[in-house]
Amino acid sequence: MKIGVALRSTVFDPRSIAKLVPVLEESGVDSVWFPSVGPAFDCLDMCGISLGATSTMRVGTGVIKPTTYAPSLLLARLHTLYAGSGGRFILGLGTGSSIGASAIEGLAALAKNLREGYAGKDEPPIYFAALRARMLRAAYAAADGAILNFCSPSYVRSIKPKGASKDFTLACYVKLFFAEREEAARRMLVDEMKTYNSFPAYHAMFDKMGASDAIEGLDSGSTTSIPKNLLEISLANPDVDEVSAMLRRFVGAGVDLPIIYPYVTGGEEYKVGVVERLAAELPHES
Repeated sequence: MKIGVALRSTVFDPRSIAKLVPVLEESGVDSVWFPSVGPAFDCLDMCGISLGATSTMRVGTGVIKPTTYAPSLLLARLHTLYAGSGGRFILGLGTGSSIGASAIEGLAALAKNLREGYAGKDEPPIYFAALRARMLRAAYAAADGAILNFCSPSYVRSIKPKGASKDFTLACYVKLFFAEREEAARRMLVDEMKTYNSFPAYHAMFDKMGASDAIEGLDSGSTTSIPKNLLEISLANPDVDEVSAMLRRFVGAGVDLPIIYPYVTGGEEYKVGVVERLAAELPHES
């Protein structure tokens, strides 16, 4: 089982990431991903730091909005990161706040233009962020992979197209919440689910999963009980065996690359230790 790790810039600062990525590579982690979660750090720069600190592990954006960079600048940075790392960079793209058929068509057109404008011999891999079946179908047609997020294995089964190409990688962020106190980890999980459920696109996805009502019924002030169907999506303070079992369920549902996405609160040593332990103890192949 190949495993990726997402490093959120609001959790891990650049110095911690520079120390973490060689450890993850040594542990056999397939890839490290940098979600775009705010203006504090540029995830393309975080990819550059990580590629420079490693020699074999793949590194990707997961994901950036096309409107963040001028097309010519994005192409130049794609060339620099992909060629400079010996082909280890993956460009993850999303539609951002844009929705509908025009947003999907625009993303496919951007991917096509980036490939056509790339001066290197090999085409760099491009992944699309996908929430619904229509976007996933577009990714199968126009990209090399797709990244699902905050969903259940049963949802993956319900939207995965039949007869997919063997060269296509279906990845999925598996959000996990860690804190030194169990109550704090559960509260983080509840708050994040409620926040995402307030976004129309995610609400529609949760509704299709049959999870939106359960999320709306969550109370941040009382986190002693989290409905079972929500624990198919995410876990609070799981041990390594629980994480391993969850990842295997996603793989069984058709995910090629489960990506651990840890939210960790606490001191820097605790945060880094959580990720290092998971990377070292989870069964995976490089």
